[in-house]
Amino acid sequence: MQWKYCLPAATLGNEERTALEDLFLLPEDGSSGNQSYWITLEGLQSFTGGTREEKLERLGDSEYVISDTMDMLVRRDDFSRKELLEWAKVFISARLGDLQPVLVEAVGDEVSRCVPIIHEHELNNRRAEKIHLLFVHHKAGPPAPTPEESLASHSGLEVQTVRIDEHATEALVPDVIQWADLLLVMDKRMRQVIHKRLKTLGITKRVICLYLPEHYDRQDPGYTALFTERVFVYLEKLGWKLA
Repeated sequence: MQWKYCLPAATLGNEERTALEDLFLLPEDGSSGNQSYWITLEGLQSFTGGTREEKLERLGDSEYVISDTMDMLVRRDDFSRKELLEWAKVFISARLGDLQPVLVEAVGDEVSRCVPIIHEHELNNRRAEKIHLLFVHHKAGPPAPTPEESLASHSGLEVQTVRIDEHATEALVPDVIQWADLLLVMDKRMRQVIHKRLKTLGITKRVICLYLPEHYDRQDPGYTALFTERVFVYLEKLGWKLA
């Protein structure tokens, strides 16, 4: 069966290697209800999931393990784009039951269909009077406008922004993290930094990467609209519904 796929990090070239990457998969037969599966592939050199030794212990004698959150740890340091797609086929066969998957990259309007659904274990709808969103940005400077400004008209959201130096050793304040329902970052590098720091604090939180630049023209309404739309797409797909 054919599967459309989309890499959020579209800059991953054929020769570039990565140890942690998201991948969105959409079966062409409509069996997923026309919503894509959101999987994360992780190698031994990734920032998340503990030390190399801890990852090897999780693997045991296996070449890969798949968690209930559809994260796949493999016995490789990192991946090229081609290798990433080969492991995606292994995931589809092992977890989604298609023994002969054919991957076809989504293009044009197809990309919008590859918005991820929530992981399997969280498909219940959540309802809350307020959804607490914590945006984590690079310490180099605030985005313009801030998430608080961009989302101010949505009464069902409470928004905070923190800025950290990704090369520093200080951790995020636990109280602020516990307050948040979701953590949101703009780029993959910051997502990796946050995952690492959450582990040191012993805190489990969903970290969403919006794959958008932090700094942009304050007078550009198109970017603000895209930012807001992407935030609400993730909220919807992750099952968060405002009361």
